[in-house]
Amino acid sequence: MNLTFHIVALVVLIAAVVGLYLYRRWLENHDDHYIHLHNDAHDASIINTQTNMAKRLDAVDKLKNAGLIAVILYALAIAGMAVYTGWTSNPQG
Repeated sequence: MNLTFHIVALVVLIAAVVGLYLYRRWLENHDDHYIHLHNDAHDASIINTQTNMAKRLDAVDKLKNAGLIAVILYALAIAGMAVYTGWTSNPQG
C-alpha cells in the first residue's frame, strides 16, 4: 500500500484549511469594527455591507470547520492504513 499519495493529499487539504483560515482573518481585518449610525440614507448601505460580510464570514467558517474535520478524519485513516500495513507485513520472509 503506497501512502505517499495519501500524505500528499493530506498536505494539500491542510494547506486549503490554512488558506481558508487566512482568508477569514483577512476578511475580518477589512471589516468595519466601529460603525456609527446616524439614521440617514448612508446607514442602509453600511448595514447592507455588514450583513453581506457577516454572511461571507459565516460561510468561510463553515467551510473551515468542515475542512478541519476532514483533515482530522483523513489523518486518522492514513494512520490506520499505516498501522495495518505494518501489522500485516511479513519482515521475515
